[in-house]
Formats: sequence, C-alpha cells, structure tokens
Amino acid sequence: MTHRGWLLDPYIRGKDVHLWFRTVEGETLHLTERHRPRFAAQPALGLAVEGLCYRLEEHKMVHSAQPVERYASISKDRLERVADVRVDSVQSLDRVVEYARGLREVKEVFDVGLSPIQWYLIEKGVAPTGLCEFEAEGGALRGMKALEDDGVEPPPLRVILIRLPDAGAITSADVYDAEETPLWKLRGTEGSVLTGLKELLEREDPDVIILDDTGSIRWVTQKAVQYGLGLTFGRGGELTHGRIILGYHSWVDMGLAGLQERSLFTLAPMGVSSDWEAGKTIDSRQCYEAHRQRILVPEMKGGYISSMNAWDMVKRDRGGMLFTPQVGLHENVGCIDFESMFPSIISRRNVSYETVTEEGVDQTHPGFMGLFTGPTLERRFRFKHKRKQLEPSSREWAWCEQRQASLKLMLVVIYGYSGCYANRFANVQVFQEINRQARQALVVALNIALARGFEVVYGNTDALYTKKPGATEADYDELASEIAEATGLPIKLDKHFRFLTLLGKNTDPLQGASNRYYGKLTDGSLFYRGIELRKHDTPLYMNHLQERVMATLFDAEDGEGVMSVGLPRALAVANRAFEDLRRGRVDAKELVISKRLSRELTHYRSLQAHVVAAMLGAEEEGNSRFIYANSENSNPYLRVKPSFMLGDSGGKYDRRKYVELARRTVMSLFSPFLGEDNLAGPSVRESRLEDYSSV
Repeated sequence: MTHRGWLLDPYIRGKDVHLWFRTVEGETLHLTERHRPRFAAQPALGLAVEGLCYRLEEHKMVHSAQPVERYASISKDRLERVADVRVDSVQSLDRVVEYARGLREVKEVFDVGLSPIQWYLIEKGVAPTGLCEFEAEGGALRGMKALEDDGVEPPPLRVILIRLPDAGAITSADVYDAEETPLWKLRGTEGSVLTGLKELLEREDPDVIILDDTGSIRWVTQKAVQYGLGLTFGRGGELTHGRIILGYHSWVDMGLAGLQERSLFTLAPMGVSSDWEAGKTIDSRQCYEAHRQRILVPEMKGGYISSMNAWDMVKRDRGGMLFTPQVGLHENVGCIDFESMFPSIISRRNVSYETVTEEGVDQTHPGFMGLFTGPTLERRFRFKHKRKQLEPSSREWAWCEQRQASLKLMLVVIYGYSGCYANRFANVQVFQEINRQARQALVVALNIALARGFEVVYGNTDALYTKKPGATEADYDELASEIAEATGLPIKLDKHFRFLTLLGKNTDPLQGASNRYYGKLTDGSLFYRGIELRKHDTPLYMNHLQERVMATLFDAEDGEGVMSVGLPRALAVANRAFEDLRRGRVDAKELVISKRLSRELTHYRSLQAHVVAAMLGAEEEGNSRFIYANSENSNPYLRVKPSFMLGDSGGKYDRRKYVELARRTVMSLFSPFLGEDNLAGPSVRESRLEDYSSV
C-alpha cells in the first residue's frame, strides 16, 4: 500500500532498519527493512577489482562484493573501478572494514566515517522529517522516495514539553504543549507521578518529547523500574526510539521548523542532528552530495593542505575587510548589506575545494561546494523574503524566521569549515579565496558609493554604512542595485537609520570599534550591536535604562536637535536612575546578574562573584544568578547573594556597586559626546574614515 507522510525516527536494530512514519492522515506506522550496510574498497596498484571482490567475499560476514565505477575525487576527472562491499549486518561492519584495511590487496577504503543509519538515509536519499512517499506491505518497507516540499509550515507533529525535578524524588511533573501552555500537572508520591507519566505518554502518544535534559531519561526509567513500571519515552517498548526526543535549549533556539531544516540538510535524525557541532553538520551534507554524484567519500584524514611560508600567509590570509568607523552621531544612514556574502561567492563564482588553485579559480566545470551551497542559499532567500510579506506576530512569520535562521547558520559554517584541517575535502586556499573576493567586492562597493556622492561612515566584511544629505530609501535601493550589477553578488538596503551613533573602543573611545553602535531606524524602532543590551548577563534594570536613554536621546527632528535637546534629556534620565540606585529605590530583582558557568565549580581557581554565587546555590540551568550585596567585603562569600534568596520584597543591594555599573552602562552610549568623567557639557568628537578609494 502506498502512503505519504513524514519519516519520524529511523534506527537500526539487529539486521533490520526500523522506520517510524507519521502519515498525512495522522496515522503512526512502524515498518522494517532488511539492511546490509556497505562501503567501498579500492584495489591496490596493478590488481584487478574482480580479484579484490573475490578476496573480500572470502570473509564470512561479507554478503557480496561487486565491481562498480565511481569518481575518484570531487574533481570528477576520472572514474575508478572499486569493490562495492555489502556486509551481513551493522554489527559486523566495523570488523569487516578493519579486515579490508589490513589486506595488501586494498589500497584504501571509502564511504565510512558516518553512523550506519546516516549512510542508509544517504543511500535512500530521504531525510528524516522530510515529506516522502513509501510502500508498505505486511509491516515491511518496500520502497520510499523523497517528495518536494517547499512549504513554510513544519510537519503536523504532536509535541509535548515535560518538566521534571533535577534530582531527588520525582514527586512532580509538569506537561506543556508546543507553545508552553500548561496541559497537566502531576503531583503525589514518586510512584504515582511516574504511573501518571506513563499513562499520559500512552494516552497522548506524542511524536516529539522535549526535556530540559535528555540525559535524564535513563534516570527516570530506572526509577520507574523500582515501582514495577515499564515506562519508556519511545514507542513499541523502545527507550527513546519511535519518537523525536529533543533538548529544551535546541527547541527554543531553533523551533520545530528550524530543526527540520537542519535534519533536511544533514539527512540525519532530528533528535541526533539538533545538538551536532558545526563541522559534523557540514560533513554529513558533503557525504550525501558526494554519494549523489557517484564520488568516493574519503576517510576523515583532512583534505588538501597547501604549503605556505610566513610571507605567503600574510599575503593570502588577510581575513575580512574593515573600514574604520567614524565615531559619533550620523543622520540618514543606509546599511547596504551583501546577502549571505560568503555562500554567494561560493555558489556564484564557482569557489570550491577542487576549483581553487594557486593560479586562480577554475571555471571549466561546476564546483562541488556550489552543488549544495547554491540550493541551500536559494532556499534561505525564499524564506527570508517571504517573511517580510507576513505579520511578525503570525505563526507563518515565526516558521519562516526559524527556517531562514537555521539555514543561515549552516551556510556560514560551510565557509568556516572549508579550510578546517578536519574537513575530509578541505582546501585552506578556498577559505582564503572567499575572503579575498569578499574584500574585493566591498572595495568595489565603496568606490561606487563614493562616486555617487555618498559618504561611507563604516564598513565591515559584508556591509557598508553610507549617508548622503536628502537621500531617500529609493536612492539607497538604487545604489544597492548598481553594486549588485558590478559585483554579481546580491546586496540590498538592510536598514535605514534616521540616527546612528558609532561607538569607540572601551579602551580608547576615539578609536572606532567594529560592530558597536546604536541607532533609531526610520520606522521608529531602536537597533543596536555590541552594547550591554546585547549581553545576556546585563541586569534587567540596566537594559531598561539603556533603552530609555536611547529613546530619549533620539526623540528629536534632526541631528542638531539630538545634541541640543535629546542629549540633555537623556542625561537627566541617567542621573535620575543613579539617584534611584543611590537611595535604594530599585527592586533588587531587576538587578540580578546572570552569568554562564563554563566549567565545573571545582575547576575554577579564583573566587569570582558568579562562581561564589553558584557555590551558594545560585546555579539555574547552567547560569549563576545573583546580586551584589557588599562587593567590598573582605569575605567573598558575603559579597554576593543568590537570586533565590531575595524573596518577594527584593532585598538590599550594594548601592555604590550598582551606581558604578549604571554609570558604565550609560557611558558606553554617551562616550562619543562626553568626557569620560563628565556627564554634562556635551562636546562632539570626530573621527575620519580612511580613504580606501584606491585600494
């Protein structure tokens, strides 16, 4: 019988692949297929592949070895006759591969290094959570194929979030839906709560389970065994398989649509790929693309390594281009941004591992990297541009945002991974070439802007911040179109600032700092980078203070009004905040600092404030949450107070310390206008952009 639906969870058990599907009708199906994993072996020099096949088939765990033709490398310049080896079961695969490596008749083995289920999915060309069509007969899979699906909405999966105690007896369990709306609260003895949880999973039969810590599953199920309960989080008696199990942070960071994009890109189960490091994500996709192109996938030994002396390194590896920011206030600034600049260079200029040489970029054949970068880039653009047509409060907007953000991350990693030593196809010259062409494109954009009468106040890798008296949005769009035509790369007006303040470095306010600015857009909203508002450890009160200061500063008609009216008013807002802190009028709960704990507490050598707070019990989900109680106390354990000890009434805080923090927070905004120790008497500081027009 033919079905259409989504592959939820594939895994290998014994000699079979088990596949759980969710059909478009909402039915859950469990199918199996006999699986014999494979790899390829290249015969030693002078040996016929038929002889190698005969030699390999002597092994009792080898099901078959057949001669096939595959491309020897991603350059696809020649076909190689190799042995395609089928092994009886996954349990025997590693032993057979090691056996092959040890044969003198084998020069090298290929198509190894990924998990067996990944190779199975790569061979089938079907990605988990992707829409597919499949044939089922008597519980067996007879075939399946991927279907095109460019929709925005993720698969209609049943999602629940389960919150359990971190340790101790499990006397409570809170269950929520995908929007974190409370559904059920289980309370009672440990046995009754675990019984209720088991019944709930059986009754609701979710497709996706989200947990704060997926590692807690074994702890929970072992406790259930003590009460004679067969509690599992999977289906069909499996501990986890049959459903998608996700960590809460992955769910929050990417959402279901974003996680689906990662699974579609990697051809790996969602519950597995959601926590993968960057390199593994790209490696999985490259292996799929190589297999699809009939290219032998080499082992993970690193790719092409060029020989460079120090002078060559200086000439070739210069990184991205930065035009020094003009510190201070600017009016009517357009941010002209290259869209996905590095992936665009890869796909549009044929930059790839095998095309980049010391002589330049070979344009005679399509590059390997472009084969998967191009479609991924176009998919991202489709969701990114569709998002702009939707209401930001709509579900469709959120799904588009999740998808484009997930794709953006993977596209950035393609660039970063291109020169990594661990990349099985790596060529460090690719990384250098992408940077070189990016620098060149930014200089071309600069020259065009200057020729059209625009002033460039800042430039960073893939964006120019330009201004021109009286320039309209249409003028900036026209400038972007001219640059796009000249460079062959997509570029557009990303943000139009009514006012933009470029900031200096903390150590030298006169020296422009990259990615450190704040401004007011023409739609009235604030936009900022590199200030305290962007940092996760800034107290809520300081965040609100910066927002109030910026809103007040930019409440003016023009730049002169910002300086003559907005700045004095913004200073008054800051001084009132200082006074409130001095007099203890601020709720201590708004002053809580949250710092990430990067290691185990026993591994810290110094008693920093957040470490001491964590030792006092302030740790929550990997963060230390505390306030300064008396920062100058000689006893470090009396300098801070964990947030949970504040109570409903808030509590006392170190007033002098928080005034100091507030002053520092405000001065990061006022630094272009005021002296370091002066919160009155504005004086504008100027800094000129270096002239790059002849670069």
